[in-house]
Amino acid sequence: MGEVQEKKPNGCVEGFKGFCRYLYNTDDHTVLGRSGCSWAKIILFYLVFYGCLAGFFAICLHVMLMTVDPNVPTVTGRTNKPVLAISDSRLYEMNFKSSKEWEKYKLGAEAIKSKYDANVASENATAAFFEWNTANLGNCGGSPGYWAVNNVTKTGCFFVALNRMYGWEPESSLGKLTYDCEFDVGPAGSGNIAPEAITMTVFPAPEDQDNGAYYPWMSIAQNGLQPVVSIFIDIDTAKAALTEKDDLETHIKCIASYYLNSTFTQVPESSAAKYEVVYAGKEE
Repeated sequence: MGEVQEKKPNGCVEGFKGFCRYLYNTDDHTVLGRSGCSWAKIILFYLVFYGCLAGFFAICLHVMLMTVDPNVPTVTGRTNKPVLAISDSRLYEMNFKSSKEWEKYKLGAEAIKSKYDANVASENATAAFFEWNTANLGNCGGSPGYWAVNNVTKTGCFFVALNRMYGWEPESSLGKLTYDCEFDVGPAGSGNIAPEAITMTVFPAPEDQDNGAYYPWMSIAQNGLQPVVSIFIDIDTAKAALTEKDDLETHIKCIASYYLNSTFTQVPESSAAKYEVVYAGKEE
């Protein structure tokens, strides 16, 4: 008679049994190889360890924040260059052809006004504290009712300001600091620099501006937000209807300049602000 061969155990079954035994051993009542007492000790250790680590981090963060003035920028130097811009990206295009884009522009205009309205002069404010009103911005400084879209006219406002540069002061010997705007050819070089349907009015007029009075800027509490100049856009729909397709592209470029003796000189190292007006023209 042949020998009786023992049946080899199934490796998968034995492996699964071993894993289950590791999860919970019924013989010594351990979980993952540790008893209840062992688990309590290690949990307590890590609670104390990470608690001390979090406390140390909180103390370091508190000490660091005590050295930072919330009203003064921590980085200047290469970032302390004059740049004309406006803080809301929705205010760089005025699109009268798209209702969706037009609504975005209106929301941006309301937001920038609300931002300035909320910035009220404090006891530490200087005399040169810019306020959003009709005296400083003309029609564009009132309630956002300056925009209009009807059969006669289409109107809206762009806004331009110089960035807040800590401690920067314009060269008064070179003239008054102004923001001058004109129609531009745009990035593609095909923009209409003399659109007959559009009237652009900068307020205050460049020669009447003296934005240097708001500098040097030291803090929001002391000087408020940067001074703003408005650009009122008025489109004559009758003239727009006669404008050929190739003449519709309209760009506006604004630069920071010194005005002296009827001459504008661009502020050294300054960057320009660029805007675009989109409107319908002659039907084909």
